[in-house]
Amino acid sequence: MHRGRLPTPAELLAADTETLRGIGLSRAKSAYLHDLAARLVDGRLDLEALRTLDDEAARAALVRVKGVGRFTADGVLMLALRRPDVWPAADLALRRAVERVWGLEAPAALAEV
Repeated sequence: MHRGRLPTPAELLAADTETLRGIGLSRAKSAYLHDLAARLVDGRLDLEALRTLDDEAARAALVRVKGVGRFTADGVLMLALRRPDVWPAADLALRRAVERVWGLEAPAALAEV
């Protein structure tokens, strides 16, 4: 991997766990990055095609990656894909804030938030 730029998926895939741990990643995060890189390299995850999918289909494609849950998928939809109607209701801090502001009984249901 080269300094000063992000590695390509192929470079990440070629990096062993110890190299990734050497830059501060846990074993789990190293495994997640390897899974993401493998999916990008072999086409199981196509970032350009992701842009064309509706929110639910894009979210489903993202959560297939090890270590990516709904919160992370919603973050990608909001920030990278600029989806205006995505709301990360599963985020605990956001749920607590919504409960306080709207006076909802804790714990508020995801559908309420």
